[in-house]
Amino acid sequence: MISLRKEIYNTTYLHPKKNFEKTDVFAEMRYDPLTGHRVRVYGIEWRTKKVDFYQLGEKSRHRCPFCEGVLEKMVARFPKDFVEKGYFEKGQSILIPNILPYAENAGVVVLTRNHIVPMGKMEEETICDGISLILDYAKEVSLYKKKEYNFAHLHWNYMPTSGGSLIHPHMQVYVTDTPLNYHSRVLEKAKDFKKEKGLEFFSQYVKKEEQEKERFVFRKGRCVVLAPFASRGMLGEFLVILEDSFNYKQISDDDIKDLGNIIKKLSLFFEAKDIPGFNLALFSSPLNEDIILNHIRVYPRVYRDIEIFATDVETPTLLYGESFCLVSPEKNAEDFRTFLETGCDNWQAKA
Repeated sequence: MISLRKEIYNTTYLHPKKNFEKTDVFAEMRYDPLTGHRVRVYGIEWRTKKVDFYQLGEKSRHRCPFCEGVLEKMVARFPKDFVEKGYFEKGQSILIPNILPYAENAGVVVLTRNHIVPMGKMEEETICDGISLILDYAKEVSLYKKKEYNFAHLHWNYMPTSGGSLIHPHMQVYVTDTPLNYHSRVLEKAKDFKKEKGLEFFSQYVKKEEQEKERFVFRKGRCVVLAPFASRGMLGEFLVILEDSFNYKQISDDDIKDLGNIIKKLSLFFEAKDIPGFNLALFSSPLNEDIILNHIRVYPRVYRDIEIFATDVETPTLLYGESFCLVSPEKNAEDFRTFLETGCDNWQAKA
C-alpha cells in the first residue's frame, strides 16, 4: 500500500586520500512516500564538534527581553479582557504575544527564567508546560474571538544553529484558519491518499515502518517514534506520530507528558552526539476532519564549521528545495535505539 522508493546513483573521481585512485562513490535518492519530496542520502561518517553557547549567551544576556527584570518591562502583553495578567502562565513558563505579525494570533512561550539552557539540560516538566500553554492559548483565543481556528502551529527553534534569534529558550505558535505552506502540501497529498486507499496515511505508515523495523525506534503511550525513510535534515530527522489523534484539541494531557519525555530523550541523544540545536514543528488535521494524524518533526541542527558558523542549510536546499541527508535514517534509528538501551555513557564509548 505504501511504497518506499529509492534510486542508487554514483559519482566517480580521483580520491586524494587513496593516492588519487579512481573511486566510485554511491549515494541514494529517496522519495517521501506521501509528498514525493526527493532527498539525497549519502550515508557518510559525520562528526559534529561541540559548541559552547555559554560565551555567546553571556554576551547577549544584557539585551535579552526574556530575562527576569527585563521581561516585565520589555515584552508585549495581551489585552486585559482576554487575560487579566496580560499573559498565560504555567510553572516557570509564560506565554506572551509575539511582537512580529507572523499571523493573526502569534504567541511566544518563554520557557524558563534561565537565559542559557544547553542541549539535554531542559527539564522535562518545562517542555510539557510549554506545549500545554500553547495548546491552551489556541483554545482560549478561539473562545475570545468567537472563532474556531483550525490550527495551532507549535514550533521551536532551539539554540542559534536552528535559526533562533534569541538564545533564551522559547517556543512559538501561530493560531490560524489555514495551514502553512508545507503543511498544506502534506494535507493535500494525504487527502489524495485517503481518497484512493480509503485510509489515513500516517496510520498506515506506522504499520509499514513497524514491519520493516530498521527505522522504527519505540512507542510511548499513543506516540510512535521513528526516523522517516526520506529524512530531510542534513543530519536526518525524527518523526513522532500520535495515534488516534488528529487535531490539536485531541492532544491530551497524557500525550503532552509523553511528548515531553520523548523530546527530553531526543535532547539527551543530541547532547551525546554534540548536536547543539534543533527545529521542531507540529502538523495536524483541521478541526472536525481526520486527514492526518497529529505528528511532530524534529530536525537536529549544527554548524558545519564552528569556527566560521557555517550553516547546515545551503542554496540547493533553500532555493531549489533539494534536501541532503549525510546520515542515513537507518543509522539514526539504530543509534537512538542503542542510546536508549545502553544509556549515555555506554553509548558514547561505542560511538
